[in-house]
Amino acid sequence: MTRRADLISATVWGAFGTLVIVASWRLPRLEQMGINPWSVPGLTPGLIGAAIVLIALALALRALRDAPASGAQPPDERAIDATSNASLRRSALAALLCLAFAGISLGHGLPFVLEAALFVFVFVCVFSWRTWRAEGRWVRGMVSTLLVAVLSSSFIAWLFSAVFLVRLP
Repeated sequence: MTRRADLISATVWGAFGTLVIVASWRLPRLEQMGINPWSVPGLTPGLIGAAIVLIALALALRALRDAPASGAQPPDERAIDATSNASLRRSALAALLCLAFAGISLGHGLPFVLEAALFVFVFVCVFSWRTWRAEGRWVRGMVSTLLVAVLSSSFIAWLFSAVFLVRLP
């Protein structure tokens, strides 16, 4: 990515992380119900938001530190634009897949384990297909992805139901 794209990305992710921190801080604390302070609803999202902000700061610092030296040959703008457009398309596709899973299909049909396995399988296949085909290992890639999808969705379902005591759809 270019320095400018890194700075824009850092700004967007920093703003998003800050928004997550603020939203998690505003969640009810549930002290009146005798809830342990370490199990408040906003703790985990707040920590994740803080991690996103820290990573955004690291990205911004890296972009500022790696500024081109004076007299350096400018990069080919067409190659940068093509890379930036491809990166933007992949980011939009990832966001679309996540929104389709979390916002539309989750809880409206299949059991969580099957739906999560399907999501993981589709997500990995979509972003790995080109590499698998180029390397001639698409069958092995799909089989290993299916195994990872089933194992990860089973583990996540167990974790949420047995450890976090969340009833899954």
